[in-house]
Amino acid sequence: MRLAEGGVRRLSGGIVRVSGALNVVCTNEKGRTVPEPLAAQLALVATQLLQRADELVAAQLRVTGAIGSYRVVPPSEVQPSAYRNVVRVVCALRGEDHLPAGVAADERETGRRRALQGIPGADVLTAYRSCIALLRDEFLRVAQARATPADAVLLGTQRIWRLGDHYSNEFLDGYREAELDLTRRAEQQQTILLARLVEGTMTTDQTVAAGVGFGLAADKRYWVLRARSDGADPLALRRRLERAAGAQDTALVGTYGGDVVAVLSRPITGELTDDVTVGLAGPTGLPQLRAGFAEATQLLEVATRFGHRGIVDRDCLALRLAVAKEPELGKHLHARYVEPVEANSAIGEALLTSVETYLTRRRSIPEAATALSVHVNTLRYRLERFATLTGADLQDTDTMFEIWWALQYRTLYEPPI
Repeated sequence: MRLAEGGVRRLSGGIVRVSGALNVVCTNEKGRTVPEPLAAQLALVATQLLQRADELVAAQLRVTGAIGSYRVVPPSEVQPSAYRNVVRVVCALRGEDHLPAGVAADERETGRRRALQGIPGADVLTAYRSCIALLRDEFLRVAQARATPADAVLLGTQRIWRLGDHYSNEFLDGYREAELDLTRRAEQQQTILLARLVEGTMTTDQTVAAGVGFGLAADKRYWVLRARSDGADPLALRRRLERAAGAQDTALVGTYGGDVVAVLSRPITGELTDDVTVGLAGPTGLPQLRAGFAEATQLLEVATRFGHRGIVDRDCLALRLAVAKEPELGKHLHARYVEPVEANSAIGEALLTSVETYLTRRRSIPEAATALSVHVNTLRYRLERFATLTGADLQDTDTMFEIWWALQYRTLYEPPI
């Protein structure tokens, strides 16, 4: 605050034109000059509001109590915030930046607590702005009763609205931080549960108890999946699957070992990109989730070895799944039909590829030759050479099925060349 007499004087916060008698100006928290009479008028109204702090706190409690979600918040917890609102408005009207010592100012923490109490963000914002609006209306009423000049009323109203905007942002920042923390915590818990299901480290009773804790109903059935992508990292794949799953009554999704695993109330129906493979098992009850994940994992592994993409289930991979489940039989047939070719022919790989293509093309030599880009006589020679090395009759259906089984076992268990 400075004294100015006659002419124009440069004062803190700006240049103030003064003429004639002695004038007094004061500088507010932003460095803006405010005529002393306006500052004095606002200070008088602010003092009167502060004297009625208890009454104004009670009025704010009635406002928040009318918001349904706030019924879970004890009035004793809202009361400090309501008192702080009164003090903030008083300080704003006086042009002061800081709250008095002893008045807590952590609105961000209040926002965090409301999020943890499960109050919707829109209700938190409504409660705060409604309380500030109540204090603004009371300011206007007191100012009118005191015949406060219009310029002072306008300035006071602006200060209160600036206050409301600033601290509503503080509230929301704290609220959003808590929401993110809760989301991360829930995702971590889901990931831990899903990992234990995949690894089979829980008993049936533990599976049921943990599932119910995540909203899974003991009397309902669920689909389980394990997914892998050639091009996307697990977190990106997780988001893709969540979008593809759409709205679900239940959806637990998490990452595991570079893959994504999930429990869903319905199978995925949305489109997936060409680089994604999903092993899908179910539907199954809570006690069978562990077995469901074991099946989904095996489906994924088998599909990946055979180069399948998209969603695969037991029906898609029925015979190949049988090959995976009978490794001893596969090993026996591999020794009979594959190993002699690999050991005794310089073109063993070409022979085996030709036989497999011949089988997948309905045993049509012209179709298989076209697929292999070789002459039909070249293919006939390769088939005859294979028959000579293995003693196999390529016209016998049982023998052809055994050869097919041996070649699928080779795809599953031999290292890629």
